[in-house]
Amino acid sequence: MPILRALVASLLLLAAPLPAPAGTTATGRWITHPDQPFDILATEATVKEFKDCVAAKKCVQTSADDACNAGDDARSAFPINCIDHDGAEALCGYLGGRLCSSKEWLAACRGTEQRAFPYGPEYQPSRCHVGSYDNPGPGGRTTIKAGSIPECVGGLPGLFDMSGNVSEWVADCKGDYCKFRGAAYVGNEPVEHFAGCGEVCSGNDKGLRSGTVGVRCCRDRKP
Repeated sequence: MPILRALVASLLLLAAPLPAPAGTTATGRWITHPDQPFDILATEATVKEFKDCVAAKKCVQTSADDACNAGDDARSAFPINCIDHDGAEALCGYLGGRLCSSKEWLAACRGTEQRAFPYGPEYQPSRCHVGSYDNPGPGGRTTIKAGSIPECVGGLPGLFDMSGNVSEWVADCKGDYCKFRGAAYVGNEPVEHFAGCGEVCSGNDKGLRSGTVGVRCCRDRKP
């Protein structure tokens, strides 16, 4: 019997999935653009991914303000916010990618149908967690779990929150001034100008740590 129990235990170990190496993401975390040579994260990078990056000594803890999602243990599945541009770059590197260029971000947002908004041709105020300072998104004046609104999908299948929740740093910088795209749960008016897949975007000093700004990563297409 001891031999039989040992054999069963060995078989169970062989059947169990191997843990992913540090810095990799779960199956389905990356979405492939069918017409462009890059992949993009299905949602904004999360608090858990940032904390894993810090634990691996690939990210600096102070690159994200603990007064925001990083300081709340209950928000591990929420987007990392209050993260500066350097911290966003480091996190994307840890996840096996890099910051998206504006060109890539817009290509993913528009999808293969060249949509004006990720979900379709017209702005729909309640479709995603996006709003103004006077009228915040449907989730209120704070972030919500990344990818938690099924209707806020597009421009590619399986791609969530390209409009709203948090804006996302991109690689485009002039000196210390860097851009972010995608609007947030609160933001500038008119909201639809910032919440779509057009050329309008916001930006700030690369050291900005704002509750409305997070990060989504891209990577070169694997052969």
